[in-house]
Amino acid sequence: MQDADSLRLEQAAAFNHRELFKKEAITLGGSYFDTDGLCWTSGNAQSPSMVAFPELTDANAGQQLDELMAFYRKHPPKGAGCWSLDPASPPDLGIRLLARGFQPGWRPRWMGLDLRQVRTDHPFPRGLTIATDNQISLTDVKDLPYAHVIVPAASTTDMPGQWMRFVASLNGKVVGHSVVFLTSGDLGAAGIYHVGVVPRHRKKGIGKAVTLAACLYARDRGYRYAVLNSTGAGQRTYEHLGFSVIRDGWTWWLITDRYLSRPPSPPDVQLAEAVGRGDRLSLDALRPQLQMTSGYLNRELSNGLTLMELAVHCRQPSAAEWLVGAGADYTVLDAWDLGWLDRARQMLQKDPSSVNRSYGEWNKTLLHFAAERNDTELTRLALTARPDLRMKDSAYQSTALEWARHLGHTHIMELLQDAR
Repeated sequence: MQDADSLRLEQAAAFNHRELFKKEAITLGGSYFDTDGLCWTSGNAQSPSMVAFPELTDANAGQQLDELMAFYRKHPPKGAGCWSLDPASPPDLGIRLLARGFQPGWRPRWMGLDLRQVRTDHPFPRGLTIATDNQISLTDVKDLPYAHVIVPAASTTDMPGQWMRFVASLNGKVVGHSVVFLTSGDLGAAGIYHVGVVPRHRKKGIGKAVTLAACLYARDRGYRYAVLNSTGAGQRTYEHLGFSVIRDGWTWWLITDRYLSRPPSPPDVQLAEAVGRGDRLSLDALRPQLQMTSGYLNRELSNGLTLMELAVHCRQPSAAEWLVGAGADYTVLDAWDLGWLDRARQMLQKDPSSVNRSYGEWNKTLLHFAAERNDTELTRLALTARPDLRMKDSAYQSTALEWARHLGHTHIMELLQDAR
């Protein structure tokens, strides 16, 4: 690929991901399917299935996704992930996936770099060495992210050296790694993946070093562009090398055990889709077909959300009002996110202890959300209920103040310090 604009770089990133998923699946003895705009790998009990950048239409999306879910019920993978550019195709792809059991995922930040402009003048730790190695197993390296990366077999690749891993050692001990995957053709680019450093050796430039090694490897082989997807935490590292942000994408993830234990029925899917779209006419039409008890409305769906949480996630206050009228419950956080600010205040006044409620898999409190979002007004509201400032989330074992400090949200820090 030459002389690419941001759109071409984004397309190249999607193409590179799709090809890598295919090679990984074949290496594991799995299959790759490409039918009518839906591409996915089979996965198995040890590896996830990947759905790569669907290009579906309103006319065929429902049937194609139903067939995909039927395949998962018959051949359960370890899990499944669906990746998409923004906007998705069709635009309501996320709603359709959520209704069928996928849960919301993280938003990959697509980044690109003209390798002629890669920055190489970075200080690295003394004693750091980087070697290319596709053979060594890294599974015994404690706390190394992506240590179980699958190395595609040479027989499945399209060119010599298409896939290469770079292993960083500090004074003889493995401390990090990265992967480059090369694609050819009009969208050919170098995809950077699996950049990981053991926690105790972070912030020393090691992640930058293994990424740079991958970039130089690609440049030496005539590649003009490198692409990757980044988290917010990794963005600064890549920017130091010259990468720039293209756009954010979308992911959705399927927890197989949860899905198989309670797969949604066709009416359940219709109800969830109507909630996600804010389609009150469809909701009214479905009401006689379903037992709209409070237990049914407040149950956890296959995606881990309640119907109310689904309405909040999809920003559908009209559907949320319909659910409340039918008997669904909602939380202070739900009310706040739906713009029902007076209701949120009234709920805290009526039950101040609800300020300490834990939400989601990470058990974040209202203050954790406020700190994460840098939401001053939500922080002030929560503080009126005299929350327990010592409460910690289960993922990072940190208080809301520690979240605010880590994220650099100074005003939130000041409010929490004053309250403490």
